[in-house]
Amino acid sequence: MAEMNIPESGAKKGKKKVRSKKASTRVDLTAMVDLGFLLITFFMLATTFNKPKTMEVVKPPKDDKVEEKDIPAIKMSKTVTLLLGNNDKVYWYVSPDEITEETAFVLDSTDYGPSGLRKVIQRRVEEVHEQWTDTTNLFVMIKPLPSSRYKNIVDVLDEMTINDVKTYAILKPNDPVDSLVCVKVGQPRK
Repeated sequence: MAEMNIPESGAKKGKKKVRSKKASTRVDLTAMVDLGFLLITFFMLATTFNKPKTMEVVKPPKDDKVEEKDIPAIKMSKTVTLLLGNNDKVYWYVSPDEITEETAFVLDSTDYGPSGLRKVIQRRVEEVHEQWTDTTNLFVMIKPLPSSRYKNIVDVLDEMTINDVKTYAILKPNDPVDSLVCVKVGQPRK
């Protein structure tokens, strides 16, 4: 409640001029504190909390040994390989279906931004759909190098979700082509 406290001392009479009385105000904020607590309580009870969203990564069981005859063959022209390096670089290449001595493949690097990796994946999806008339999807091989960070893997998995890539795998860079790429870009493979 607002109160007005007025001092009772009167003005002095004499040669001095009479000054006006100054009224001091005192505001009681008890009701405001009560209202604040009521609002805090209301918002705590009325708010719904977001549930954490996680991305599922399907892994094969450790006990089952998968033989090579059980794995379906994938044509390399339907794939793209992403080597995750240091300094937030992604080295990507497309292996040809048949590798001979004259075979040359294109190696390029990009970053994890929307104009980098996302454009590479979108372009590669279009190329696979143009080359293969059936409903073939792009298969992405994600191969983190030892110098990459955990954040890089999460960024690539986010791009798989954004670009609606259904088939991808996280693999070790054990392929001979991976070794050549690592030597060419100066990255350690192991």
